Amino acid sequence: MKKTSSYLEHAAVSVKDIEWSIRFFENVLGMDVTRKKEKDGKLEQVWLRGGIQLISSPNNHKAGQGHHLGIVVKDFKNTLKEMLAYEGVHAIDGKPEKWVELPDGLVLELFQENPGAIEQVLSIEVK
Repeated sequence: MKKTSSYLEHAAVSVKDIEWSIRFFENVLGMDVTRKKEKDGKLEQVWLRGGIQLISSPNNHKAGQGHHLGIVVKDFKNTLKEMLAYEGVHAIDGKPEKWVELPDGLVLELFQENPGAIEQVLSIEVK
């Protein structure tokens, strides 16, 4: 199997109090809201600059835990095919093909790379 490159585009987490969480990430870490999703006038999800997606789950006992990982890949179709060939990995019923679930319940959302993006992101050194 050929080794490919990819990077984490965002991590989505469930939170009990989305307004509190927004204030925390904006005020403490400078991560501004770049996009919002509402339903019936109620804030459901926000995306923050820097790769975090917050999903409102006020009644969820698993709030504060991961929801899914968004991953950018070089070749969407081939990567998806390789993933689904792995034992226990499956597409998620009712979701677009870019969503897969691993045997332990971890959910991945795949994105096709914009040319050169993976190399650019992976060239950033964190010290």
